[in-house]
Amino acid sequence: MDKLTGWNLGKASGPLPLSHSSALPLLAFSQSLSELDSLWDLPSPWIAWAKNACTAQSRTLEDFGVLKSSYFFGFGARSFVHVMADAQSGVNCIALCSALGEVHNEHAAAWILDELWKLYGHPAQFLPSHSQLTALVRACSGILATTEFSRITDRMLGHTLEIVDLDMPNIEDIAKALRGLFRISRGEIARIAVMGGTDCAFIASFAHWVLNLKVHVEDEAGRIIYRDAPSDDAQVTVTYCRQAALSLVQISSTTFILRDDDWMLMRSQALHEANLTIRTPWDGCLTRVFGTTFAALIKAPTILGAFLGSTARIYQALALGESDVGPFLRKTYINFVETSYGIGFINSVVTIFPELKRVDGLFEEMQLGLDVPFREALKIVERNVLHLEVLCQCEKCTRGSTLTGCQVSLAFTIRELVSTLSCIAMDDGILPTVRGLDHTRGRQHSMWIAVSPGDGRPLLATALNLGMQGVYGEDATILKDFDRLAHPIEIFSGYSNHTRYVARPDQPHDSGEYCTAAVNQGLCYYLDCLRSVNSHAENARTVHIIPGHIQMDDRQFSHVYDISAGTTEPSAETAPVQFDILGDLESTSIKQQPRQFDIKMEMLGLEKARDHELIVYYRATIPGGPVIKLQPGRISKAVLKGNGILTCKRSHCTSRLVLPCALVRQGWLVAYECDLQTWAKSSTGPKCLIWPQSDDLARCVAIQLHMLKLKEDIVLRKNECISCCTVGVVHDSNHQNYCQLYHLM
Repeated sequence: MDKLTGWNLGKASGPLPLSHSSALPLLAFSQSLSELDSLWDLPSPWIAWAKNACTAQSRTLEDFGVLKSSYFFGFGARSFVHVMADAQSGVNCIALCSALGEVHNEHAAAWILDELWKLYGHPAQFLPSHSQLTALVRACSGILATTEFSRITDRMLGHTLEIVDLDMPNIEDIAKALRGLFRISRGEIARIAVMGGTDCAFIASFAHWVLNLKVHVEDEAGRIIYRDAPSDDAQVTVTYCRQAALSLVQISSTTFILRDDDWMLMRSQALHEANLTIRTPWDGCLTRVFGTTFAALIKAPTILGAFLGSTARIYQALALGESDVGPFLRKTYINFVETSYGIGFINSVVTIFPELKRVDGLFEEMQLGLDVPFREALKIVERNVLHLEVLCQCEKCTRGSTLTGCQVSLAFTIRELVSTLSCIAMDDGILPTVRGLDHTRGRQHSMWIAVSPGDGRPLLATALNLGMQGVYGEDATILKDFDRLAHPIEIFSGYSNHTRYVARPDQPHDSGEYCTAAVNQGLCYYLDCLRSVNSHAENARTVHIIPGHIQMDDRQFSHVYDISAGTTEPSAETAPVQFDILGDLESTSIKQQPRQFDIKMEMLGLEKARDHELIVYYRATIPGGPVIKLQPGRISKAVLKGNGILTCKRSHCTSRLVLPCALVRQGWLVAYECDLQTWAKSSTGPKCLIWPQSDDLARCVAIQLHMLKLKEDIVLRKNECISCCTVGVVHDSNHQNYCQLYHLM
């Protein structure tokens, strides 16, 4: 387990602890599953994996901070469910709950457990509450995230995506079918037959991967999808059928029908809770989800390759701060990870989606697009989008055709998926969901529909998903508060209303409570700023995904937020800045006298009044100065916003400053009423305040202190000369009339 800044990131043995006060009802439930008999002794893939996980050496969790608490992502050793693994019935319970949680929403899985309890005939007064069953499923979720179980489930589904949807069948039927599997494992019956829709895939994969039963799966036409034994010898026979055909099936004691469940939809908190989570392998996922539309798209590799290659070229110009970025707003571009622009983007296309690597000529065409000038790349993107529109036969592209499947929006979808996934660091084996990929395509198609001459959304803004000058305000562009987590959650959970799990609509826009981590279906998503706070744009853009949960002490949390903006106000100890006004020529003393600091940083966490929410912030102590509370989420957003604005001519630099500039010598705070503000307002037009920090933590402190000021902006420099920096600020200020003072850090 990695130990980084007091957080333990990674996987240990067992999931995170439940509240021990709920242990008795859950232990009673696990005892009720003893009917599975000696599951531990079966030669199934689940047991091979579980024995290795449950006997792993315990890790010691690191205490951190003044609260003497342990904060970590992933799986921890101090676990109620880990204790359950010591008993046979506990292993049975973990196997069932983790498998249910991998395919079903945690509430749906809890309802299935509820139905199993009733089938066993246990007294109703001892039935665990729905919240307790949900907590049990939540604790077990993620255990199978990187195993073959998801691949097996997708394989069991076969090609039936074209004839069945992913809606939830009747949960009572699922419970009955599961008990039928348990009876086979005890030798009470020889075989069962299961008929229905998508959830048949879960029954088949659970029987094969967990219980090691012989399975035969076929579609409604009798075509074999999977079998490890002839149909006469199979212990579990699964047949996919349309709901209309199920009414004609003759039911026996060993035949289970999985019907649609309207009642399930009524008791769901939201419609998406009734949907199944089907994960699909990366290699072949585009064919799997987009079918004939994808097959038609790759028949034009020259067009698709030119579009993606020129996109990579345009992203490279924005990421590296080239002098010409056309009509695009630099501050709305956030993909600074090397794999998300230029040659890195092209390599990501074929690395993330291996089926694209096998398309003849696609990679070479993308490389050609990378070698053109920026303005030519813009023309290539627009030209090839129009070419795809001509080839496509969907209703949007033909303006009236009834054919479905838009090749243009699918090309946009591939671009969007690569842009997001290339900025994610995740465990091997985590697979995307069918619904998540399809929802991404749906959003891109909605944007494509909005493209039209005149008042519609500009084609280039849609094709590249970039903010453009004079078209959309900053808040309507790619740089939104929660986009860094929301789209990954959509891809790997399948929820279309993904912002519900990250953002809270009841919070005001300027509250500062930015989400930096979230858990959904056993996967933990967190921003890199929770590992360490710094001003590196590549780190600020990186999202980490690991199986597991978020925990502080013995409590689990669903979200991590920044501390409220109101608590980060500077104290009276914060010294005002002392500055020198520079002349028209660049001062050489800027490079010779950087400010040196020995800032001490520590991470702290506070439990919120709201359930399952945790506040995490950094506390920076400046020797002889104030104590500053840092908001990691807001700082990382400011870092992304402040990068890519500056460019330096290097050998053609001049020493002349094109804007009035002042140099900070001492202090931290620019008060609203001070000599510096008087200077900033002394004339119209923007001015630059130069912070010659040599310490990255000092730069983060300065960012925190000044990013909330409405008429000031932050621009981050690397090795650019001050003269070229002022030129970049002038270009940026042409699109922002409100900014009076730029902090050049």
